[in-house]
Amino acid sequence: MSPTPARRAPVILLIGTVDTKSDEIAFLRESIEYCGGTALVMDVGVLGRGSLVPDILNTDVAAAAGVTLGQVMETGDENASMKLMAKGAALIANQCHVEGRFDGLLALGGTMGTDLALDVANALPMGVPKVLLSTIAYSPLIPPDRIPPDLIMRLWAGGLFGLNRLCKAALGQAAGVVVGACQARK
Repeated sequence: MSPTPARRAPVILLIGTVDTKSDEIAFLRESIEYCGGTALVMDVGVLGRGSLVPDILNTDVAAAAGVTLGQVMETGDENASMKLMAKGAALIANQCHVEGRFDGLLALGGTMGTDLALDVANALPMGVPKVLLSTIAYSPLIPPDRIPPDLIMRLWAGGLFGLNRLCKAALGQAAGVVVGACQARK
């Protein structure tokens, strides 16, 4: 019997606002690694820098949308800012996927972050494992036609209260789901 070839650790595109959720994203990155994967962190925050250094900077995301981060911030409108960042994030995610840089998607966010994550998830091909942790999961705020049919969504109730026991449980489980889905897909 020949030995089974070693598998490459799945790479997970981890998307979030590093400026406001550095602790949660760092915990997710550690959880992905604990589950046998590697994280490629994309920062979509517009308020500045967080304590975590992302792999894909928010300035790169804005540039992909054809603007500077300063121009995004100058809109003065959180919704307009996140639409620009969503455009850039979707373009970068699609390009990274075409280049084979990641195997699955894990995103977290509140109302605006969820909207951005749905744009990114919809830009990726069907069958790419996609997990979304959202403070508004399955609420009437999300039109059903915005949800990709292959998206796994989980309520992130702890997201409003910092990195507590409930939040860590949700984050750790989401990391396990996306890494497991990528491993099962190979």
